[in-house]
Amino acid sequence: MAYIRRVPAVERALRILEWIADRPEGVAPAALQARFGFSRTGLFALLNTLKAHGYLEQAGPRGPYRLGPRWWALAAQAHPEQALRELFRAEARGFAESLALLRPAGGEVVVLEAVLGAHPLVGRWAVGDRLPLEGSAPGWIFLAAHRTGPRWGRIRREGIARRRIGALIEAAAPICPDGRHPVAALAVRLPASRAAPALFEALRAAAARLSLRLGAPAYQPYAAEPEGLSLRRLRPEEIVAFLEGPWIARLVGLRADGRPYAVPVWYLWERPALWIAALPGSRWPGYIRAHPQVTLLIDEPWPPLRRVRVEGRAVPDIFPEGPEGLAARLAARYRLESPPPGLREIFRILPERMEGRRGVIPSADR
Repeated sequence: MAYIRRVPAVERALRILEWIADRPEGVAPAALQARFGFSRTGLFALLNTLKAHGYLEQAGPRGPYRLGPRWWALAAQAHPEQALRELFRAEARGFAESLALLRPAGGEVVVLEAVLGAHPLVGRWAVGDRLPLEGSAPGWIFLAAHRTGPRWGRIRREGIARRRIGALIEAAAPICPDGRHPVAALAVRLPASRAAPALFEALRAAAARLSLRLGAPAYQPYAAEPEGLSLRRLRPEEIVAFLEGPWIARLVGLRADGRPYAVPVWYLWERPALWIAALPGSRWPGYIRAHPQVTLLIDEPWPPLRRVRVEGRAVPDIFPEGPEGLAARLAARYRLESPPPGLREIFRILPERMEGRRGVIPSADR
């Protein structure tokens, strides 16, 4: 009778969720096992079930577990403002520049939350600040939904608004819980000298993650099939700018027996080469030693829908800053809470061929 009233497996799952909720930086499986004393098999069965249903997500290959999009979607339905603020604070940790969360209020946008970055005296935001819709990058995010003209079309295509204020650049990206209609904006303000393409990529990626965690089925701001995204090749400088973004690549090659494999990997783009490293227990370094010719596939899941293919030979090499230096660079690039441990097998890929595309095939041609 007691079992009918209380289901042990459900209780274990709830205890896992509650403990992870108190640790937004994420929790490793080993820490969960030490905390609750679950068997390894039982623990991973619970973690995989919660992950499959979206209540947990994993931060990168073999990374720590965090609350997943389904959890936040439920929270957003019950307490939308609180869920948005909490997700913003988790997303803002470790962002290089001071970051702000803004919402429209009449003819203005108001700063709901702000987190200082590594340069707190430049471009800082204050909670309660109000900016005009017409005269701010966050305001343009909302005006772009119903304005016509080159500026507004560019914002809709790129998913980001940029505005110069003297020596500063203000940039904002839309947060869309339904994937299409902005309800809030994520914004930075920084000196023009630091306004690198990689920072704008990181800003838009952060807005997309927030949208997906709030329940968006996909992140396509403003339209289901955005205007101006006809299929075309990326120019060499566009490929370089894209590779600087914090994307996860798919490493594709052949096993020793000739069968193909594809695995997700973190990468570092240091012109003219890309660097990848294996986490402890990875099998793909053996595959590379047998067949060093590999392909990296890198794409973004939201407009302008860019994707790049890099073909080349992966060779074992020593990273100039050592394994610890590469781990630190990857942690900064992917905004990990701590550097990935145990990077010992490091490979350098000197591209023999790189090509990229952006956009989609027009509907009439499909």
